Amino acid sequence: MALTKKQKTILTTSALVAQAAVAPVILRDLQTRSDDEIRGPRMLWRLWGSTNLLGAAVYWFYGRKPTAA
Repeated sequence: MALTKKQKTILTTSALVAQAAVAPVILRDLQTRSDDEIRGPRMLWRLWGSTNLLGAAVYWFYGRKPTAA
């Protein structure tokens, strides 16, 4: 089943809005965490996490080390 032009536009716009909402949250979180609380290089997460939704999801589930409560 192929998507119509309108459906493609809605899907693309939704993805862009989601990315625009997630990117500042990722960057803020990276700014407030120390190097010991992040897996891997900070620059990698800044680039990957703020440029696509997959990178953001990987950062939240893998890139952040659990904090001791």
